[in-house]
Amino acid sequence: MAGGDDFFVGAELASVLPAQPNPWYRTPHLRRLNFHLLFVIMSAAGLGFDGSMMNGLQSLSTWNDYFGNPSSALLGLDNAVLNIGPILFGGVVAWCADRFGRRITLQGGCLIVVLAAAIQTSAQNIGMFIAARFIIGIGIEFCIVPAPVLTSELAYPTHRAKLTSLLYTSYFAGSILSSWTTFGTYHMHNSTWSWRIPSLLQAAFPLIQFVALFWVPESPRWLVSKGRVEEARALLVRWHANGDETSPLVEYEINEIRSHLRFEAGTGKLGWSQMLKTPADKKRLILVVYISFISQWCGNGIISYYLTLILKSVGITSSSMQTLLNAILQIVSWIAAITGGLLVDRLGRRTLWLGSISGMFISFTVWTACSAAYDETGTSGLATAVLFLIFLFQVCYSVAITPLSISYPVEILPLHSRQKVMGISYIGNSCANLFNSFASPVAIEAIGWRYYIIYIVLLAQFGVVVYFFFPETRGCGLEQIADLFESDKFLLGKAKLSPARGESALDDEKEISDVHVEHIGVTDSETPEIVKK
Repeated sequence: MAGGDDFFVGAELASVLPAQPNPWYRTPHLRRLNFHLLFVIMSAAGLGFDGSMMNGLQSLSTWNDYFGNPSSALLGLDNAVLNIGPILFGGVVAWCADRFGRRITLQGGCLIVVLAAAIQTSAQNIGMFIAARFIIGIGIEFCIVPAPVLTSELAYPTHRAKLTSLLYTSYFAGSILSSWTTFGTYHMHNSTWSWRIPSLLQAAFPLIQFVALFWVPESPRWLVSKGRVEEARALLVRWHANGDETSPLVEYEINEIRSHLRFEAGTGKLGWSQMLKTPADKKRLILVVYISFISQWCGNGIISYYLTLILKSVGITSSSMQTLLNAILQIVSWIAAITGGLLVDRLGRRTLWLGSISGMFISFTVWTACSAAYDETGTSGLATAVLFLIFLFQVCYSVAITPLSISYPVEILPLHSRQKVMGISYIGNSCANLFNSFASPVAIEAIGWRYYIIYIVLLAQFGVVVYFFFPETRGCGLEQIADLFESDKFLLGKAKLSPARGESALDDEKEISDVHVEHIGVTDSETPEIVKK
């Protein structure tokens, strides 16, 4: 098997995996596939670049002077406008990805960001700058919404969870480029290029991605959904089976996809209106929308866009120090996010979720207490403590929330609603960020550390919800995870997988679902039989 990854998959999938004596990076076809997917994973870099860039620009006197020292409300609008486009166009992106394909939709998003970055770089006033950011937000949405779906549907089965979890870590690749660029251009005191250069570089990742995507394959699941089964089979033969047309893995994957599509078609679960038709659909949609909001309402939003204001509140006012700390924070966060992404199969999703939330809750509580004490005493040691706790919080956030906020929703959704619900997810994400963008700068200036108490409460309920309602999905294939939600009696938080081979189990009942779809022996004209256990 490929590098021992079969230890974390179910027995059914493990039985059809081809023998791979070498790890993936020494297996040519898997190495090529993962290299291609690298350019899909790059999709979150634009969002990361933007957040860090705006943190940096707020520290530049040239940017503030050129745009008339924007007020807190105007800063809020400048950041919030990035989320208005995604709210308006969320359904359009999902429709395009289902209608025209994941890859083409993603390329369109890259092109939009490149063009908008050119407008932003040449901005002559704050209105032009804000308009460019509105367009950038639309382009980023076209990049982020189809990217995790394409990654999960195209990746080799034993690599799917890791690669999808690593997708959002590219956020920090963008933020690192942005933060260090801004730190470097800070010294250009008398030139508007101190902020125009970072604005121009916002096009770097999307431009590279746009060109590279011409060589990235389309999703085999999307091809099958369009009746292009032979194209999907040929794709899987090339990229998953190294050209072996008799590979049991290819037949297994094709049969899984086709049988689930026929089952969904037979139950009428195809359109937007069907996303709430069954209890399983409702469970999935509620979880995905909840994740989209809470992943932005657990304290990270104020760090992403308003670190400068937080640092000022504890006496760190030097622009040079603010930009340097922002740059270092992005590197630390990226390391934590990659570590978490690589551990999703080994530790499991629930362990990462709960460990991360616990760490964020503790660090944010102590951070709030130290901020309150600093407000009273002005002791420099408390400012240092707050700085340490900001880094600790960001590590705890990045190690789980960054990878899982994208990969977990993608894997719990069935094919018929995967792209649609991910579009809704990004709308929810943008709504949450819109609130953060408007409320945070005003609240921090008005009530200071007291604003942090809201996030402490939100983190506490986040932990409770994850414990009781987030199922463990380690070891399941995409089609198998869909079955995990079918039982009306299913208590989500109780689900776990056997550490031996990833086989589904419950703590007490030892069963996951009342029904399952029998895939074996299904022909093109048959509807899969629903078998009662």
